[in-house]
Amino acid sequence: MKLPTLSIDLGSSVTKIYQIGAGVVLSEPSVIAISETGRKKVKAIGADAKNLIGKTVDGTVVTSPVFEGAIQEEESAELMIENFLNKVTLKRLGRRPSVLFAVPCGADNATIKRFEKVLNDCDVFSIHFVESPVLAAIGAGVHLTDSNPCFIIDIGGGTTNIATVSLGGVISGISVNIGGKSLDNMLIDFVEESFELKIGRLTAERLKIQVGSLLNKDDTTTVVNGRDIITGKPRAITVSSADIYPVVKGFFDKIFELAGMVMAKLPAEISADIRREGVYFAGGTSKFIGLEEYFRFNMGIRANVCAEPAYAVAVGGGAVAGNEKLLARLRINRR
Repeated sequence: MKLPTLSIDLGSSVTKIYQIGAGVVLSEPSVIAISETGRKKVKAIGADAKNLIGKTVDGTVVTSPVFEGAIQEEESAELMIENFLNKVTLKRLGRRPSVLFAVPCGADNATIKRFEKVLNDCDVFSIHFVESPVLAAIGAGVHLTDSNPCFIIDIGGGTTNIATVSLGGVISGISVNIGGKSLDNMLIDFVEESFELKIGRLTAERLKIQVGSLLNKDDTTTVVNGRDIITGKPRAITVSSADIYPVVKGFFDKIFELAGMVMAKLPAEISADIRREGVYFAGGTSKFIGLEEYFRFNMGIRANVCAEPAYAVAVGGGAVAGNEKLLARLRINRR
């Protein structure tokens, strides 16, 4: 078996690539800008493409080809991944290195085949697929064994994976179409309804990052610019953590409700282990102020958030990619 050289976490919001021996070598928004005037041409990818959202001229399309954990636009996804790979590795003898690729919990065969087709079109030498919650747990530093299960909540940009995992893989779990982008959309609606101000996706994301908090007495503020929905003129407002607290709370309450449903179906022995060890969080959206305290207060279980939750899946993929026996156990056998 050819061991992978790269671990790829293709997120709806951000793509991360881990290279064996070098660590995380790429972390870029999963966005591509394509000129459709005449022959299609890539104008920008990653952060450069994201900065063009809402600012392009006719003939240029800015798109996120990954939506809710699945590839929606194969051609755009191929161009984006190929350009990302060009940043971190060169083709050797016409082929790229072997890749370990993270897929959502319970991904069906059709979804995996679509990922495989896009990667094959990028001339990847060989591909191994592993479910992302297992990689997230390993990347979060959990010492997994067959008898030591872990409950992981991986909150990404487009999906949240909630699962109980062990060294043998996923014991039980779900992948739901709720993530950081969902919260962005909720904030866009909230600002429009509460302040009569229309804001864009990038502004909503900045608002979330700058003042999003699960501490209900947080008084952090930021200035938000947008378009007045009545006059149509530009206008700025000041928004505080307290203002958007109900929105943030509602988003996480939904995730915790789903986590509780998954926990309720676990055998008693596994439930006892989780109660003792706590729940582990990964994914960029889990890096919220007050998350640990809020989860413990509502669920009665300790929350463990790793130092760099956004990179947990990619780092865990790197650990698995370098271990032949572990890779053989965890990789998905495709039909």
